[in-house]
Amino acid sequence: MIARVLIALLLLAGIRAEAAIELARRSTSSSGQFIVYTNDPNIRSEVAIRAEDLKTAFLEALHAKDVWKTPIILNIGVPPPTMKRPPRTLLGVYEGDNGQSKIQIDVFDTGVLKEPEFDTQILGAILIECAYRSTALKAGRSFERPPAWLQQGLAERIRSLQEGSKTSLYASLLATGEPPRLADFLDTPFDRLDSTSKAIYRAQASALVEAVFALPDGRKGLCDYLSVPHRTPSQLSELVAALPSLGGNAEALGRKWVLAIARASAANRVNLLGERDTAKQLDDILLVKALPDPRHPEVASMSGPYAIPTIARSQNGRFILSQTESSLLQLSLRAHPLYKSLVDEYLSITRDLIAKPKRRLEKRIATAEEMRAGLARRTSESRDYLDWVETTKIKTESPELNTTIQDIDEIEEPPARNDAISNYLDTLSERGQ
Repeated sequence: MIARVLIALLLLAGIRAEAAIELARRSTSSSGQFIVYTNDPNIRSEVAIRAEDLKTAFLEALHAKDVWKTPIILNIGVPPPTMKRPPRTLLGVYEGDNGQSKIQIDVFDTGVLKEPEFDTQILGAILIECAYRSTALKAGRSFERPPAWLQQGLAERIRSLQEGSKTSLYASLLATGEPPRLADFLDTPFDRLDSTSKAIYRAQASALVEAVFALPDGRKGLCDYLSVPHRTPSQLSELVAALPSLGGNAEALGRKWVLAIARASAANRVNLLGERDTAKQLDDILLVKALPDPRHPEVASMSGPYAIPTIARSQNGRFILSQTESSLLQLSLRAHPLYKSLVDEYLSITRDLIAKPKRRLEKRIATAEEMRAGLARRTSESRDYLDWVETTKIKTESPELNTTIQDIDEIEEPPARNDAISNYLDTLSERGQ
């Protein structure tokens, strides 16, 4: 009997020792969601802080609250699996000690900790946790990974806010002349790309995230999109359905995506134009003319905004409007804030006519022209007023005005007092007392 008790005590002591060792190599992040395992206390602390910073940036980007349910384990420096080419990291879902599921990233190669890809891995685990908050996440069963464009796009966006945007990379996306297609981009398998193609993919993904954020319901819609797992992450219709402001129009999101790429390519290297320069460039762009058409010679004599619908339906209309679209897009990036919405409206009209030349957009053009005339009047009146102020500004001093100011100063200055108390105080002041 005594022997059994001793054995039980030894086993219990062994279990407690193992538990103590386990606790000694574990650190929990400030929110409690991230639990980091490794023998190095400095690495544990750095990774826990790094994971929390990533989650904070993620929540701030989406304007969301921290309501996590599933813990995320970061197991660093464990032996790799016995296979010919083991992965550097492995993400999986396992069952914890209390029966609760946990998302776990096993890091076999600690060199990955120094690379941006590790941040992307952590962000992927956060996205999985978001998607399965309302859906059972069972250990040992398959689970849907987050869309590559969303994971890579958010990671690139967070990285760009910290390190700055690679404007030359974004500019190269539009250098071919033919704008990229959103559906083709979403169908691209990220894992099969080479390093250069992956960099291009991340830039495109970040621009798509920015395009979604720019929508009135963009952040809320993206939160709704994240709240469920997606079997077909490349399905454009699912993303569009989560953004009611698009009205189910996938092409509209594609255009906003291309515009976001163009804006990113111009970031930090262009200055906004003034009112006059913006108005002048817009006037020049809208003075669009048709090419000679033997079948419709009357079209060649037409020009200006009201001629755009007719030109769109002419033989070379698509080519002419494509050039107009390119010019309006470039102007939109540098337009004065007063003219920004007007330039974007003409850009939208041009794109609509390129897509469907027979559309009747005369009313929209008339409304835009009224706005343009109103802005011209406003800026002209503002310039006239400033010129008047400059002209009437007093440039020489007036003797009469100086005398009046001196008289006012003398009136406001109190007269000197000559009573005994004042003389005594003056004497003390002169003595420095």
